[in-house]
Amino acid sequence: MRVIVPFAAFGLAALFAASPANANSTFPYTCSNTSFQYTSTGLATIQSTCLQSNGMPHQTTLLLKGISNQNGKLVQGTGTSTFQQSCGSIAIMTEGPIVTLTAYCRMSNGSSNSTSLSLNNIANDNGKLVQK
Repeated sequence: MRVIVPFAAFGLAALFAASPANANSTFPYTCSNTSFQYTSTGLATIQSTCLQSNGMPHQTTLLLKGISNQNGKLVQGTGTSTFQQSCGSIAIMTEGPIVTLTAYCRMSNGSSNSTSLSLNNIANDNGKLVQK
């Protein structure tokens, strides 16, 4: 009997469990007044007031990238976000490290669907929101 196989399997499970793609966001612990905002050109952002390392608050904005509306469902992809063009009542919800984008998005049949998407790997880097 070889002991290497169970350790290898455990190592792979630990690697996938700690995958950055699945990591919760940490910024809610040091940021407040978080909301969804549009830029002057209609791009989708998160805006928040985050503490800097010296304890001073700093207003910061992070561009939301790659989110689209796929028949009434928010989906993460790549490129520029387009969901804001066919979704309304858009909000950012935070509960501890869990950050969720919620919206009502238009479906192909013309009706709207309540949908949400987890926003992972967002952190406060000395008063600035960053995507890790």
